[in-house]
Amino acid sequence: MALPGRRAWALPSLCFFLVVLICSGEGTPRPPVEIESPVAEPDTTGPWSVIRAKVAGLVEPVVSKTQEKWRNFWSPGPFQGYVQTYYEDHLKDLGPRARSWLRSSKEKVLNKAHSLCPTLLCGDGDADSQ
Repeated sequence: MALPGRRAWALPSLCFFLVVLICSGEGTPRPPVEIESPVAEPDTTGPWSVIRAKVAGLVEPVVSKTQEKWRNFWSPGPFQGYVQTYYEDHLKDLGPRARSWLRSSKEKVLNKAHSLCPTLLCGDGDADSQ
């Protein structure tokens, strides 16, 4: 159910605002979170130790490369560039566009209301404009 007075643009704008808000804190250093979980000592003599070592050898480079890519993406340079480009493409002339849209909407609503009004009550539209 849509809330009264909400527009279709409100949800995407809110989502974008939340993403910017969340990501703006990504550049601040935080102390690493250390979670201590009871880990059983791996069996280094059985066949599973070979499989475990091979999987770790395959997965570790992928994980570290992914972490590095995300770290580079969320660094201030690229993210700031994205926000700047988004502003220039979509938000720079938002004020004049909104005023123009409001003005045209007001005129359309007034014209529609006047066209629905009986001539006896509202008079002739041409007579009012003179």
